[in-house]
Amino acid sequence: MCLALYLYGEHCKQLYDSRVNKSGIFESNQLLGSFIGAPISTNIDSAKVVQCRYEFKAHKPEVIQIKFHDFNIPTERENSSRCRDEDALHVLAEVRGKYETQELLCGAFLPKPLMSNSQQLQLQFVGKYPPKMTNKVQYYGFRAEYRFLTNYGILSGAQQGDECTFVYNSSDRISGLFHSPNFPGYYLENVVCNYYFYGADERIVLRFTYFDVEGISTCDHQTASDYVEFSNFMSTDRKFSKYCGKLPDFEVRSDGRFFRVSFYSNDRFVANGFRALYTFESIALKSTPDLGDSTVSMQSYVSNGVHHMPKILNIILNVVILLKQFRN
Repeated sequence: MCLALYLYGEHCKQLYDSRVNKSGIFESNQLLGSFIGAPISTNIDSAKVVQCRYEFKAHKPEVIQIKFHDFNIPTERENSSRCRDEDALHVLAEVRGKYETQELLCGAFLPKPLMSNSQQLQLQFVGKYPPKMTNKVQYYGFRAEYRFLTNYGILSGAQQGDECTFVYNSSDRISGLFHSPNFPGYYLENVVCNYYFYGADERIVLRFTYFDVEGISTCDHQTASDYVEFSNFMSTDRKFSKYCGKLPDFEVRSDGRFFRVSFYSNDRFVANGFRALYTFESIALKSTPDLGDSTVSMQSYVSNGVHHMPKILNIILNVVILLKQFRN
């Protein structure tokens, strides 16, 4: 439930505070309830303007995430992706003390998850009822879930405190997924996330199935790039360069039992980030020597384990027979 709901005419304001609920559902039907049941028409002349402001307030170290479950707000025209200001869900951003539209959401497809960069997030729904439909979907409006999170939307691994740091141990799971904050939505600005992988007798294999990190060229600070860094150590590893841009699927392997993945973003631009499958693979033991090789010592046969005992006994028997023949 929301902390407060203010209605004035067909306009409203809904406030959601993390001290009241950590998650919940909000939807345009709360605003359009008085119109539900009326036939959806293409006659826009008789349409009424409806608006609602949705304000979310988190408390440190929380951020706000929005996930959409239903969504259909007509686009500018059929087969178009352009939104109309007067019929869209506005994502607002604070600029010099005022909230301005940062992004317009419309269409019949579910938008990707949204996540705040601070403890405040505001959305503004502006619509008309009956709506001017430009697609065959008879649902109008949206239904979404809000969550106040401290885990940056990352559900795998063991988070360390409130930081964007996650640990993966082979003793817990030998494989799984990990990803950037808020994936598949835009990741956060000015964030550093560390993913630490610890194997017992395993190396770490990472298979990236999606990679889109804002950046160009050398992926460094001079190009104002966000980037992902790989290392076999806690410190920088000269073996690996920085990764950024939009890349096809690729694989990275550790040299030993530890591996670090670090993700860095700045305040310039954002993208959808990355998703990868991690697997702990056993470190291959050195191959055992050929038992038919006469130069191999008896000690090496014994040290190789019980499964070589039949051959060892055969060698001992042959030695005993030779000794008897020698004595005779």
